[in-house]
Amino acid sequence: MSIDNLIDKALALGVDGVELRRELWRNYADELPAVRARLEAEKLHVTYATFSVLFAPDDDAHALLLHDMDTAHALGSPLLRVFPGATPADLNGAGWNRARAAIDHAAGLGLEIALENFSGTPGGTLAEIQHILNTINVPALKTNIDTGNYPLHGQDVVEAIQAIGDRAIYVHLKDYAGKPDGATVALGQGDAPLREILAALAALPQNLLYCFEFGGGEDPDTRIRQAQTFLQQIAAQG
Repeated sequence: MSIDNLIDKALALGVDGVELRRELWRNYADELPAVRARLEAEKLHVTYATFSVLFAPDDDAHALLLHDMDTAHALGSPLLRVFPGATPADLNGAGWNRARAAIDHAAGLGLEIALENFSGTPGGTLAEIQHILNTINVPALKTNIDTGNYPLHGQDVVEAIQAIGDRAIYVHLKDYAGKPDGATVALGQGDAPLREILAALAALPQNLLYCFEFGGGEDPDTRIRQAQTFLQQIAAQG
């Protein structure tokens, strides 16, 4: 699906915006100006995500992370979703220094980093995310809470929200059938404790951007509509 097709789909489904990713957008450099103009014309929000990691293992990976920040800024996204990568032990070593430099670069762009708990290792546990947020406690470094990833590490999402919710800016919402490592389903159609999770998120004082992140199955439109209905029901219940 082209980005224009994706925007068409967002408009047809009545969602508020789209999350774009470099890895899934082959011609992003050439198409970006036109995409931004259309998003603004349609009054759609946009966020940007990357598989680049905060603790870049080398200078080339660090340069790509900075490039992703520049792209997010050019697109008009308020944030860049990144994963931590392997957290270096030496707080004064090259890894932490590159991370601090990246965060400074984001701040200079007026961009916030949404650090996500990765689905695998390293970088998936609450302790890892907390350590990074506590060590680099600056306004430009925030977190994206992925509601399906903490359970993959045997951790409770509500407890994670209570621990680092004051630094949250973004949320990836997903539901799953059976165990957390099972197939994702539309919100409210699975076994995740979403009502408790959403209540914990709603209790936070800051505004959050919520992003659907689950498989579409054979009928993605229906799954998105089911998720919208579920959230509307939660909102109506207060």
